[in-house]
Amino acid sequence: MKWLPSSADIPEDLIRAARDGEVVFLCGAGVSLAAGLPLFKDLTDKVYKTIGASISDEAAEETAYQSEQFDRVLRSLEKRTRPPGAESAVRKAVIDALQAPPNADLSRHLALLRLSRDREGRPKLLTTNFDSLFELAALKHGITVASHAGIALPRPGGPTDFGILHLHGRIGDPNIGLEQSDLILTSADFGDAYLRHGWASRYIEDRMRINTLRRMACHCPTRFELPAGLACCSAPAILGTLWQPFTPCGGNCMPSSLSLPR
Repeated sequence: MKWLPSSADIPEDLIRAARDGEVVFLCGAGVSLAAGLPLFKDLTDKVYKTIGASISDEAAEETAYQSEQFDRVLRSLEKRTRPPGAESAVRKAVIDALQAPPNADLSRHLALLRLSRDREGRPKLLTTNFDSLFELAALKHGITVASHAGIALPRPGGPTDFGILHLHGRIGDPNIGLEQSDLILTSADFGDAYLRHGWASRYIEDRMRINTLRRMACHCPTRFELPAGLACCSAPAILGTLWQPFTPCGGNCMPSSLSLPR
């Protein structure tokens, strides 16, 4: 079905599944790009600038950066700049870089909140983004919605399985009552969540068992966006790509993030 003559053709079965509350959209960094927030490469650049470090100071970081393995870059940077027992300057810089810009364009966030709903009509949206722009869009437009993050995500199919579901964690926003959660940011974090403890991989497996998952505004490279076993995503942040399904990647797109941390 085409909504406009120039739009993409959206399959009828996806439209029916969305109307029936069977579809959950997995939203990546591209959703927040138009609101003024960075993708992973630009975020990494901002972190270096904020903490006054140089990528040329460490050969391994430079190599990983050139390979677009930004999770490995930040792991190395955090290890060499964080004294024992001190706050992570890397994570503080990430949090500062992902604060909601003034007068941010939240139209995409609002559209997705209205589109991705469960059978009871409640918003249910999965995101790898750390930012609170979905929550801000809901608040601005009078939408009541719960927010869950990281390992505290409700069990897929459980009684509280709805709301804004931050798979990789969420930054806090005291102005709207959001607490900071742990962030899956570096290669070590991905190793913990998807391999060593495995809660994130179990969550994705359970989610895919009971819902139709459709990616939205993910942005390659996928290390920051998707766990292993899901297809590399090159979809731009437009609604016309919303039906693209997840497919097994055969191991070829497994992100370096899922290597066990050193």
